[in-house]
Amino acid sequence: MLLSIDGTFLVQILNFVVFWMLLNYVFIRPTRRAIEARQRAIDEVNRAAEEMRKRAEDLNAQAESLLDKARRRSDELLRAGAAKAADEADAISRRAAADAAASVQIAHATVATERAEAVAKQGPLIAELARAMVAKATDLESVA
Repeated sequence: MLLSIDGTFLVQILNFVVFWMLLNYVFIRPTRRAIEARQRAIDEVNRAAEEMRKRAEDLNAQAESLLDKARRRSDELLRAGAAKAADEADAISRRAAADAAASVQIAHATVATERAEAVAKQGPLIAELARAMVAKATDLESVA
Protein backbone atom coordinates (compact mmCIF):
# COMPACT_ATOMS: atom_id res chain seq x y z
CA MET A 1 0.00 0.00 0.00
CA LEU A 2 1.23 3.32 -0.98
CA LEU A 3 -0.60 5.39 1.47
CA SER A 4 -0.78 4.30 5.01
CA ILE A 5 -2.92 6.14 7.46
CA ASP A 6 -0.98 6.52 10.63
CA GLY A 7 -0.40 9.21 13.23
CA THR A 8 1.82 11.43 11.07
CA PHE A 9 -0.76 11.51 8.35
CA LEU A 10 -3.38 12.63 10.84
CA VAL A 11 -0.96 15.22 12.25
CA GLN A 12 -0.26 16.46 8.72
CA ILE A 13 -4.01 16.80 8.03
CA LEU A 14 -4.47 18.60 11.33
CA ASN A 15 -1.46 20.79 10.52
CA PHE A 16 -2.93 21.60 7.09
CA VAL A 17 -6.34 22.49 8.57
CA VAL A 18 -4.72 24.73 11.21
CA PHE A 19 -2.51 26.33 8.54
CA TRP A 20 -5.56 26.86 6.27
CA MET A 21 -7.56 28.43 9.12
CA LEU A 22 -4.63 30.67 10.08
CA LEU A 23 -4.01 31.64 6.43
CA ASN A 24 -7.70 32.37 5.98
CA TYR A 25 -7.83 34.44 9.18
CA VAL A 26 -4.60 36.38 8.55
CA PHE A 27 -4.53 36.82 4.77
CA ILE A 28 -7.49 35.62 2.72
CA ARG A 29 -10.40 37.09 4.72
CA PRO A 30 -8.85 40.61 5.11
CA THR A 31 -7.84 40.63 1.45
CA ARG A 32 -11.34 39.58 0.37
CA ARG A 33 -12.87 42.29 2.60
CA ALA A 34 -10.51 44.91 1.13
CA ILE A 35 -11.34 43.80 -2.42
CA GLU A 36 -15.08 43.86 -1.69
CA ALA A 37 -14.81 47.30 -0.06
CA ARG A 38 -12.85 48.58 -3.01
CA GLN A 39 -15.39 47.09 -5.41
CA ARG A 40 -18.24 48.76 -3.47
CA ALA A 41 -16.38 52.09 -3.60
CA ILE A 42 -15.80 51.68 -7.35
CA ASP A 43 -19.46 50.81 -7.89
CA GLU A 44 -20.50 53.85 -5.86
CA VAL A 45 -18.17 56.10 -7.86
CA ASN A 46 -19.49 54.62 -11.11
CA ARG A 47 -23.09 55.18 -9.95
CA ALA A 48 -22.29 58.78 -8.97
CA ALA A 49 -20.50 59.33 -12.30
CA GLU A 50 -23.50 57.94 -14.20
CA GLU A 51 -25.86 60.22 -12.25
CA MET A 52 -23.60 63.21 -12.94
CA ARG A 53 -23.41 62.28 -16.64
CA LYS A 54 -27.21 62.14 -16.82
CA ARG A 55 -27.47 65.43 -14.95
CA ALA A 56 -24.90 66.98 -17.28
CA GLU A 57 -26.92 65.77 -20.29
CA ASP A 58 -30.07 67.29 -18.77
CA LEU A 59 -28.26 70.56 -18.07
CA ASN A 60 -26.83 70.60 -21.60
CA ALA A 61 -30.33 70.05 -22.99
CA GLN A 62 -31.64 72.90 -20.82
CA ALA A 63 -28.76 75.11 -21.90
CA GLU A 64 -29.44 74.36 -25.57
CA SER A 65 -33.11 75.13 -25.03
CA LEU A 66 -32.26 78.44 -23.37
CA LEU A 67 -29.78 79.29 -26.11
CA ASP A 68 -32.37 78.51 -28.79
CA LYS A 69 -34.91 80.73 -27.03
CA ALA A 70 -32.31 83.49 -26.68
CA ARG A 71 -31.36 83.19 -30.36
CA ARG A 72 -35.00 83.38 -31.43
CA ARG A 73 -35.60 86.36 -29.15
CA SER A 74 -32.50 88.17 -30.38
CA ASP A 75 -33.55 87.51 -33.99
CA GLU A 76 -36.98 88.94 -33.21
CA LEU A 77 -35.43 91.98 -31.54
CA LEU A 78 -33.04 92.50 -34.46
CA ARG A 79 -35.87 92.28 -36.98
CA ALA A 80 -38.01 94.65 -34.91
CA GLY A 81 -35.08 97.04 -34.50
CA ALA A 82 -34.30 96.93 -38.21
CA ALA A 83 -37.95 97.61 -39.07
CA LYS A 84 -38.10 100.47 -36.56
CA ALA A 85 -34.84 101.91 -37.90
CA ALA A 86 -36.16 101.69 -41.46
CA ASP A 87 -39.40 103.42 -40.41
CA GLU A 88 -37.46 106.14 -38.61
CA ALA A 89 -35.16 106.57 -41.61
CA ASP A 90 -38.19 106.94 -43.88
CA ALA A 91 -39.75 109.45 -41.50
CA ILE A 92 -36.50 111.43 -41.30
CA SER A 93 -36.20 111.32 -45.09
CA ARG A 94 -39.78 112.55 -45.51
CA ARG A 95 -39.19 115.35 -42.97
CA ALA A 96 -35.93 116.30 -44.68
CA ALA A 97 -37.66 116.36 -48.09
CA ALA A 98 -40.48 118.49 -46.67
CA ASP A 99 -37.96 120.83 -45.02
CA ALA A 100 -36.00 121.06 -48.27
CA ALA A 101 -39.18 121.80 -50.25
CA ALA A 102 -40.14 124.47 -47.72
CA SER A 103 -36.64 125.96 -47.92
CA VAL A 104 -36.83 125.98 -51.73
CA GLN A 105 -40.23 127.69 -51.60
CA ILE A 106 -38.90 130.28 -49.14
CA ALA A 107 -35.85 130.81 -51.36
CA HIS A 108 -38.06 131.23 -54.46
CA ALA A 109 -40.28 133.68 -52.58
CA THR A 110 -37.23 135.59 -51.32
CA VAL A 111 -35.74 135.72 -54.82
CA ALA A 112 -39.06 136.85 -56.27
CA THR A 113 -39.41 139.54 -53.60
CA GLU A 114 -35.84 140.73 -54.06
CA ARG A 115 -36.28 140.74 -57.86
CA ALA A 116 -39.48 142.73 -57.57
CA GLU A 117 -37.72 145.18 -55.23
CA ALA A 118 -34.79 145.40 -57.62
CA VAL A 119 -37.08 145.97 -60.57
CA ALA A 120 -39.01 148.57 -58.60
CA LYS A 121 -35.76 150.33 -57.66
CA GLN A 122 -34.49 150.13 -61.25
CA GLY A 123 -37.44 152.06 -62.69
CA PRO A 124 -36.24 155.52 -61.56
CA LEU A 125 -32.62 154.60 -62.27
CA ILE A 126 -33.46 153.47 -65.79
CA ALA A 127 -35.40 156.69 -66.41
CA GLU A 128 -32.46 158.72 -65.07
CA LEU A 129 -30.01 156.70 -67.17
CA ALA A 130 -32.20 157.15 -70.27
CA ARG A 131 -32.36 160.92 -69.71
CA ALA A 132 -28.60 161.04 -69.21
CA MET A 133 -28.03 159.07 -72.40
CA VAL A 134 -30.41 161.27 -74.38
CA ALA A 135 -28.74 164.35 -72.94
CA LYS A 136 -25.30 163.13 -73.95
CA ALA A 137 -26.54 162.04 -77.32
CA THR A 138 -28.07 165.44 -77.94
CA ASP A 139 -24.94 167.19 -76.67
CA LEU A 140 -22.79 165.12 -78.97
CA GLU A 141 -24.95 165.99 -81.96
CA SER A 142 -24.71 169.63 -81.25
CA VAL A 143 -20.91 169.37 -80.98
CA ALA A 144 -20.55 167.50 -84.22
